[in-house]
Amino acid sequence: MSKILILSVLIIFLLPNISFAYIGPGIAIGSVLLSLGVVLFLIFLIVAIIYYPLKKIYLKYKKKK
Repeated sequence: MSKILILSVLIIFLLPNISFAYIGPGIAIGSVLLSLGVVLFLIFLIVAIIYYPLKKIYLKYKKKK
């Protein structure tokens, strides 16, 4: 069963299909902004995870001096 599934997925992705679809400017701009928002969210998330623990450690070290 899994061999058939893998083979069918490979056939679907490896055979080129021509798509004559038109993406209007409203949807295109929205999808670009959504993608940019997700990327910025991930960057801010990583910065927040790294920055705030380091800030607390720094403030504890500064208070001990």
